[in-house]
Amino acid sequence: MKINITFKIIAIIYFAFCLSAYAQDKKSLTMRDQLEFDIPSSPVISPDASRILFTERKADLHSSKWITQIYLLDVKTKSYSQFTKSGVSCTDPQFSPDGKWVTYISKQPYLDMQTGIIENDHAQLWAAPLSGGEGLNWTLLPAGIEEYAWSKDSKMIAILSDEFNAKADSIKDELDKEKIDGEVFPRKNPNKVLEILNVETGKIAQSFILDAGAEDISFNNAGDKIIYQTNYTGDYDDAQKYDIYSIDLKGNKTRLTSEAGPETSPVYSDDGTKIAYITQTVPDVEFAETDLSLMNADGSNKENLTLHFGLSVDSFAWENNSTILFTVNERTKTQLYEINIQTKKIKELTNGNTIISDLSFAHNGKDYAYLFQNAVTLPEIYFDGKDLTDFSKQLEDYSYGTQEVVTYKSRDGKFDIDGILFKPANFDPAKKYPLILTVHGGPYGRFTNTFDQIYGIRDFNSNGYLVFAPNPRGSSGYSDEFGQAARYDLGGGDYRDVIDGVNYIIAKGYVDTTRMGVTGGSYGGYLTNWIISQTHRFKAAVSMYGLYSLITDFSNSWQPSFEKMWLGYYYWDKPINMNNLYISRSPAFYSQNIVTPTLILHGAIDVYTDVSNSREMYQALHTRGVPVKFVIYPREGHGLRNEPNHYLDVIHKSVKWFNHYLK
Repeated sequence: MKINITFKIIAIIYFAFCLSAYAQDKKSLTMRDQLEFDIPSSPVISPDASRILFTERKADLHSSKWITQIYLLDVKTKSYSQFTKSGVSCTDPQFSPDGKWVTYISKQPYLDMQTGIIENDHAQLWAAPLSGGEGLNWTLLPAGIEEYAWSKDSKMIAILSDEFNAKADSIKDELDKEKIDGEVFPRKNPNKVLEILNVETGKIAQSFILDAGAEDISFNNAGDKIIYQTNYTGDYDDAQKYDIYSIDLKGNKTRLTSEAGPETSPVYSDDGTKIAYITQTVPDVEFAETDLSLMNADGSNKENLTLHFGLSVDSFAWENNSTILFTVNERTKTQLYEINIQTKKIKELTNGNTIISDLSFAHNGKDYAYLFQNAVTLPEIYFDGKDLTDFSKQLEDYSYGTQEVVTYKSRDGKFDIDGILFKPANFDPAKKYPLILTVHGGPYGRFTNTFDQIYGIRDFNSNGYLVFAPNPRGSSGYSDEFGQAARYDLGGGDYRDVIDGVNYIIAKGYVDTTRMGVTGGSYGGYLTNWIISQTHRFKAAVSMYGLYSLITDFSNSWQPSFEKMWLGYYYWDKPINMNNLYISRSPAFYSQNIVTPTLILHGAIDVYTDVSNSREMYQALHTRGVPVKFVIYPREGHGLRNEPNHYLDVIHKSVKWFNHYLK
């Protein structure tokens, strides 16, 4: 079942080069333009494989809100239409196994018949007939719904919700009125409630209390058991503590895994005899290789199917009782593979520089759908390896440059480092261009060789900049050794890999070395801060929601284990001096070296890298007289993408900052 997409890629690339001949007559592509594009996500194939549900998230710039709606695609005709038309987001679409209903989660207003009040505070489960008709809310849960799963016979829906305590809620309301509203730590997350909805009666038939960290529920084929994962507390900092459980319809729970480290994403085989799930090679870090594992439904006979495969498994789906399809992150691409669970034979199904994601199987165990994208396309929906959509035609009216993957040797000779070089339209190698170094988050993240990028790379290109986006050691998509190579060495080998990449691009002869800037978010913000504290080569910087002091980050993040994972100890375990990694690898303790004009951007409610990091950086640079501007975005968390107008403003301010100091 090899899927050959090479010829299509060649054709698309050829078309892209033909477009460059008259690119001058087209509009430069910016992020604002991209927000207007139709871009599909999360395809779900119908039981009979005749239709596909997918979602599109678009920006409403008037209200500065993201709105997600559901679309229905006909596999035979390749035509699609909008299925939900609410002014409120509709997410997580699923077909009922009998093909009669489309269910989804939404905060659409509904009339509570008991109170007579129009409600929309909590997301509820909605359903609409596949044949057409208005959506109906199927739940009225006081705490709303987080996720759901159909039973294979279409008679039940398992629903996960927060436990609601009416008395405690009433007491809180009274205390809030009296302004006795202090926050108490440690917080305790509410338990989860597993509700079983009887589809025929429309009523909750059974309820079971689960741990506060329970998630990712699914039925077995017989419909008498539900599998789920839990980290027990529901705290993000306990992400390395997931175990897998099953629960029957009498409420009897069985712990199926108890190994050190996380076991996640459990899915029953169609016959219910096996469970496939994800494990890690190293238990206590988030940057270890992830493998596809298998066990019997009772938790016995566990085996790692991809231990010697050498790359991380990203996602998987059962094709049939003996075969599993899975996606693998490979350098700057993601490919599709299959494995026979009896013979353990692994077969590559896709080729080329592509990104495959969001795999979905029909109930016949034969037909499947997924998202496909590469360096010259927008995401497209593929069915059985063939394209059904042409969203990429939206690019025809715009001018944009090309991109290429470059590979260079790390200076210690250990690794081949990849980076993606994005060139402006009408690029001329005989000219000198200003360069912006862009650093990804993580550190266990990566840049993929796709056209669609979350950073404002196209905006930088349209302003005449080369953009270099490297994957230094510590990035995902490479070997387990590579992914863990920055442990105990943040700001060391990873910093040198990035700088070596810049030097590699400079050696090509088309970089104006007097006009170079650097930017990045999260870990990319950390490395941006670190870079300008170690070198003066970059004449401008934009630091986004980054780390400045590792002690400050540990003390304020909802993931204090981050520093322990990467540095190996708590800051108080060693003397507080320059031999302590919390000190020696924090940009804060090199503030006296920073002279680079820096724009600092951060969200007010960022729980990953608290805004205190950027406050400290601003205070230090402002006090020292370094040109600096600090912007705090209200209602924004990590990533500065909660509201589309904020997202666009981040890009606008970044371009303006670089233009001022580099042009």
